[in-house]
Amino acid sequence: MVLIMMTTLYAMGLDGEAGGDPQTGGWRLRDSPSAYLREHAENPVEWWTWGDEAFEAARNLDRPVFLSIGYSSCHWCHVMRRESFSDPAIAAFLNAHFISIKVDREDQPHVDEVYMDAVRAMTGGGGWPLSAFLLPDGKPFYGGTYFPPRQRFNRPGFLELISSIEKAWREDRARMQESAEGLIEHLEGRENRVHEGQTLDLFLSGGVQTASATYTANPAGFGQAPRFPAPRFLEFLAGEGLSTQDIPTVNRSLAVLREMARGGILDQVGGGFHRYSVDAAWQVPHFEKMLYNQGSLAESYLEVGRMTGESDLLEMGKNVLDAMLKQFQLEDGSFASSWDADSGGVEGSYYVWTPDQVNELLPEGVARNVCEYLGISEDGNFEELEASVPRQAVTYEALSQSSGLSVSELRKQVESGIAQLLEARESRVAPKRDDKVILGWNALSISGLARGAAILGETRFADEARRAHSAVAAAMVTKDGFLRRVDHFVDSDGSHSRIAGNAATLQDAALWVKCCLDLYEATFDSRFLQSAEEAVNLVQQEFGPLEEGHGFYEAPNRIQLVVDRRRDYFDGALPSGNATMARNLLRMYQLTGNADHEESALHLVTASLARVGPYPMGAAELLLAVQSVSRGIPVVAIVGDPDLSETREMIRAARNCRLSQVVIAFRSDMNGDSDSGVVPVLKGRNSKEGKPLAYLCIDQVCEVPFENVGELTLRLSELEKRSGSQSAQSSGKESGE
Repeated sequence: MVLIMMTTLYAMGLDGEAGGDPQTGGWRLRDSPSAYLREHAENPVEWWTWGDEAFEAARNLDRPVFLSIGYSSCHWCHVMRRESFSDPAIAAFLNAHFISIKVDREDQPHVDEVYMDAVRAMTGGGGWPLSAFLLPDGKPFYGGTYFPPRQRFNRPGFLELISSIEKAWREDRARMQESAEGLIEHLEGRENRVHEGQTLDLFLSGGVQTASATYTANPAGFGQAPRFPAPRFLEFLAGEGLSTQDIPTVNRSLAVLREMARGGILDQVGGGFHRYSVDAAWQVPHFEKMLYNQGSLAESYLEVGRMTGESDLLEMGKNVLDAMLKQFQLEDGSFASSWDADSGGVEGSYYVWTPDQVNELLPEGVARNVCEYLGISEDGNFEELEASVPRQAVTYEALSQSSGLSVSELRKQVESGIAQLLEARESRVAPKRDDKVILGWNALSISGLARGAAILGETRFADEARRAHSAVAAAMVTKDGFLRRVDHFVDSDGSHSRIAGNAATLQDAALWVKCCLDLYEATFDSRFLQSAEEAVNLVQQEFGPLEEGHGFYEAPNRIQLVVDRRRDYFDGALPSGNATMARNLLRMYQLTGNADHEESALHLVTASLARVGPYPMGAAELLLAVQSVSRGIPVVAIVGDPDLSETREMIRAARNCRLSQVVIAFRSDMNGDSDSGVVPVLKGRNSKEGKPLAYLCIDQVCEVPFENVGELTLRLSELEKRSGSQSAQSSGKESGE
């Protein structure tokens, strides 16, 4: 019925002239804390904000609802705003025949998830801007994404579309209602679909096999264009390949990480990753920069670098964190959400270069080498502006042969030239930054910084992680639950305001627990483990209960939606909340010995496997959770004087071991024998006559302590060499046990 409705709407013709009420425009959005909504305040469309008032107006006026969802850094959202929503004829028709609602998906993720699910079910795809048409009770009957104002790009024109819908509303409303009811029934019925027979080993091998089947070596990546970074999946491949001595799988992870680092998806001039690549070679990005990419990619570069010992990956992780601090950090230590794809209304203009622009800035020989290194050519690779997106087009070694300079001389010259490009670029019209602070995205950034502090030994990263954690916790983690965002905006009188609000998602909350655990392992401050415990209780309170065969709900119980609260097990732009919670609880079990945490984690893994089934590539976080259960998570518990070099060496050896997953705890013996405030795994453990001891514990069973770093390193190396089948047998845990 949904497909029939779509075909009918496309076939219907226009009905009359646009007209209706005066074009009062988007005055309701003018003082919104959302930067995205404020951008639409000047539209002639009479926008409403999401809420009961808008739907009551739709019922009273007997009109359908047009729902438009987007976000501030979305390129095609800006295009539709400039084209369709600024078109007087379109605005007049919407104002006369619809109630139009504008939603910021980053402020209202629960609303976005419902209608994105609906549009995907209707069309087979989705994206932003999301355009949905609803009954006055909120049930969707039709939807799509970007529509041009008049028919082009093989897309129906927006004016033609809304005219067809208005005619159907008058003449065939029963079919609309039937389609809406059928769609809601379809969405709610998905919860009952399960896959039988999925085991831990099958799921892990399925992830490796899928990677092998979809991998291309030149350019390195999975699947076809467009290509999105897959940080958790790359982390899984490296860890799983090392655990099973499957070197080709490890090499695929390394190759993709390096290909991205060489490509235009990485801002080669200013640092930081763009959201995705429109081509398979990672050369031309979609230029928006999202905070969540920075934190998650930094962490994966660091983790894969740690596991493989590849120093270039560690260096890239550090560089991404530095760029994130420079580009996204706000005054209070928290992080803004995104940078726009457009600059002065033109996509990508801030980032691309021509040879003439480089020649104006640099001496001839330097300009030539910089252009060759960054692939800046007359032909360009960004056709819209006849310019080039910088990428690492050649190696320093290859360029050295043609330039007559040594590799070190050439590197110094090119890096100096790139620094001058960056300085000149900062005088261009810059993209807009959305200073909205989003809980889960900030948690990813805190985790990235914490892992950088632990793996690289960079205390400044730990300091910044602490500062961000403090700012975010104060604003968005309350005793009653998690809040989604804090908006920073300038009032009409010029004063600055901050508003926290809207309910967080399960992903937000789960990532918050994770960043607390990461901060504990970076600082060994037990207060962060306590924060994680408190957050777990909040998750159970807001997103539970855990029922047989099911995970946590995506929305908290205080949210009212047009469909029942759903549970999700696949990753999106962010890792699955259920899989993230499974990994959190497994780590907490290792640190605390609380069997309830392990039981809940295994429950989540089992429920997730039954829903994800034979589609592991879409559930990388679950792959990592299954890996934790199957391979086990060793705990290295160290006791000693933190000022002693022997103690620090033990900690460093544990943090830089090659195991795919390991938990580290530390207790200073300077506080005597008291167990007050000590992490449970460390209770009753002391150093030996002032010398540090390291306890290696597997599944709550600890071996005889090691008295020096050499013994500890040797034992960790032995664990690294275990085969995958042996480690699976030693864990003794299979799905459903």
